[in-house]
Amino acid sequence: MIRLSLSLSTNNKNNYYSWYSDIHQVNQIPKNIDIFTYSFPCQDLSTQGLQKGLNPSTRSGLLWQIKRILENNLDNLPKVLLMENVKNLASQKFRGEFNNWINFLKTLGYKSKWKILNSADFGSSQNRQRVFMVSWLTNKKFEWPSTIKHNNNLKKILDFSHLPDEENLASKIFKYQLTSPRITNSRIKKSQIINFTKFNSENYIYYPDFFGPTLTASGANSRLKFLIQENYIREINFYEAFKYMGFTARDARKIYKTNLVQPKSIIFLAGNSISIEVLKALFEKIVLLLEKE
Repeated sequence: MIRLSLSLSTNNKNNYYSWYSDIHQVNQIPKNIDIFTYSFPCQDLSTQGLQKGLNPSTRSGLLWQIKRILENNLDNLPKVLLMENVKNLASQKFRGEFNNWINFLKTLGYKSKWKILNSADFGSSQNRQRVFMVSWLTNKKFEWPSTIKHNNNLKKILDFSHLPDEENLASKIFKYQLTSPRITNSRIKKSQIINFTKFNSENYIYYPDFFGPTLTASGANSRLKFLIQENYIREINFYEAFKYMGFTARDARKIYKTNLVQPKSIIFLAGNSISIEVLKALFEKIVLLLEKE
């Protein structure tokens, strides 16, 4: 499943938007769209996935449904397109297919710029590198947002008062040997749990006075473990996961109260989203681009 988000012109007084659950059903888009955001499943691009690429038969190949939609709306093209996906999209393995997409957009009149942005460079406590691409129709120049220096470590998102006994993993983890903490170039402080599991990325605990790794929708990095106190280790909860992505605990609470999604699935939603800090910085620059018209 892929979802299509349409953000309409601020001059449109109707505040109209559409939500589609199946992109194959989308043919026409509303008029006067300022910003068209899109992404596509990363399973065939991710280093943890099958790496089948962007051909139309793959899940990641749903990108080409965007091609179909744009071709069906040549007299009504959005002014700006914003794309996000895993950084492996820009790797040597997939660069040719990525360039094919950029060249297609060029035939429609779009200029495109892409860049790998890390949410930790925009105020987040999370190291999350993703490819972003901005495409626009005007002759104006798009400028990437500047990075910022900050000290928003994991203490910003962790709830140190949440200490239920049943969530404490310390007795289980301390049965294994832990390496001395080390600090990476990404400002992550972590210890390895020797022979804890066969999944390497799950064999770590992280320290809250530094930054953290990428939260994912599934796998070991959806179960990040933090040393909350000297003898208390627990996994990230859904409130913290939402805050880790730049949302608020209130946002997570709203979803939880619907009773439609279990807490673990709320973490999935968070790990599958985009860091708010990066989006905010990008949209501010896109608005400036639109105002140049």
